Amino acid sequence: YEQNEQPHYITLESISSNTSKVVHVLNLVDEDSISLGRGHDIAVRVTDISVSRCHAIIKKSALGFFYIIDNASKFGTLALVR
Repeated sequence: YEQNEQPHYITLESISSNTSKVVHVLNLVDEDSISLGRGHDIAVRVTDISVSRCHAIIKKSALGFFYIIDNASKFGTLALVR
Protein backbone atom coordinates (compact mmCIF):
# COMPACT_ATOMS: atom_id res chain seq x y z
CA TYR A 1 0.00 0.00 0.00
CA GLU A 2 1.05 3.54 -0.57
CA GLN A 3 1.36 5.69 2.53
CA ASN A 4 -2.04 7.42 2.15
CA GLU A 5 -3.90 4.40 0.75
CA GLN A 6 -6.17 2.47 3.12
CA PRO A 7 -7.28 -1.14 2.60
CA HIS A 8 -10.92 -1.62 1.70
CA TYR A 9 -12.74 -4.01 3.99
CA ILE A 10 -16.25 -4.84 5.19
CA THR A 11 -17.30 -6.39 8.48
CA LEU A 12 -20.38 -8.64 8.37
CA GLU A 13 -22.10 -9.74 11.57
CA SER A 14 -24.94 -12.22 11.87
CA ILE A 15 -28.18 -10.97 13.40
CA SER A 16 -30.34 -13.82 14.62
CA SER A 17 -32.22 -15.11 17.61
CA ASN A 18 -29.34 -17.50 18.14
CA THR A 19 -27.04 -16.60 21.07
CA SER A 20 -23.86 -17.19 19.05
CA LYS A 21 -22.57 -14.49 16.69
CA VAL A 22 -20.61 -14.94 13.51
CA VAL A 23 -18.39 -12.13 12.26
CA HIS A 24 -16.73 -12.03 8.83
CA VAL A 25 -14.10 -9.42 7.95
CA LEU A 26 -13.75 -9.23 4.17
CA ASN A 27 -10.68 -7.71 2.56
CA LEU A 28 -11.61 -6.28 -0.84
CA VAL A 29 -8.27 -4.79 -1.83
CA ASP A 30 -7.58 -7.38 -4.55
CA GLU A 31 -11.21 -8.38 -5.19
CA ASP A 32 -14.02 -6.39 -6.80
CA SER A 33 -16.79 -8.72 -5.60
CA ILE A 34 -17.51 -11.42 -3.04
CA SER A 35 -20.37 -13.92 -3.12
CA LEU A 36 -22.56 -14.80 -0.12
CA GLY A 37 -24.70 -17.91 0.28
CA ARG A 38 -24.81 -21.48 1.53
CA GLY A 39 -23.14 -23.11 -1.49
CA HIS A 40 -19.77 -24.86 -1.15
CA ASP A 41 -18.03 -22.65 -3.73
CA ILE A 42 -19.13 -19.36 -2.11
CA ALA A 43 -16.65 -16.95 -0.46
CA VAL A 44 -18.84 -16.25 2.62
CA ARG A 45 -20.88 -19.28 3.63
CA VAL A 46 -24.09 -18.82 5.61
CA THR A 47 -25.54 -22.00 7.08
CA ASP A 48 -29.20 -21.06 7.13
CA ILE A 49 -31.88 -22.87 5.13
CA SER A 50 -33.51 -19.52 4.19
CA VAL A 51 -30.31 -18.47 2.38
CA SER A 52 -29.90 -19.46 -1.29
CA ARG A 53 -26.82 -21.28 -2.56
CA CYS A 54 -25.64 -18.04 -4.18
CA HIS A 55 -27.80 -15.53 -2.32
CA ALA A 56 -26.12 -12.17 -2.96
CA ILE A 57 -22.96 -10.50 -4.16
CA ILE A 58 -21.09 -7.60 -2.57
CA LYS A 59 -19.37 -5.40 -5.15
CA LYS A 60 -16.87 -2.58 -4.74
CA SER A 61 -17.07 0.38 -7.11
CA ALA A 62 -14.04 2.15 -8.57
CA LEU A 63 -14.60 4.94 -6.01
CA GLY A 64 -14.50 2.49 -3.08
CA PHE A 65 -18.26 2.30 -2.41
CA PHE A 66 -19.83 -1.08 -1.64
CA TYR A 67 -23.07 -2.44 -3.11
CA ILE A 68 -25.00 -5.57 -2.21
CA ILE A 69 -26.86 -7.18 -5.08
CA ASP A 70 -29.53 -9.82 -4.46
CA ASN A 71 -29.14 -12.81 -6.79
CA ALA A 72 -32.91 -13.40 -7.30
CA SER A 73 -33.09 -15.18 -3.92
CA LYS A 74 -36.43 -16.49 -2.67
CA PHE A 75 -36.52 -14.37 0.51
CA GLY A 76 -34.59 -11.32 -0.72
CA THR A 77 -31.63 -9.57 0.90
CA LEU A 78 -31.76 -7.17 3.80
CA ALA A 79 -28.79 -5.11 4.96
CA LEU A 80 -28.41 -3.08 8.15
CA VAL A 81 -25.65 -0.55 7.51
CA ARG A 82 -23.81 1.09 10.38
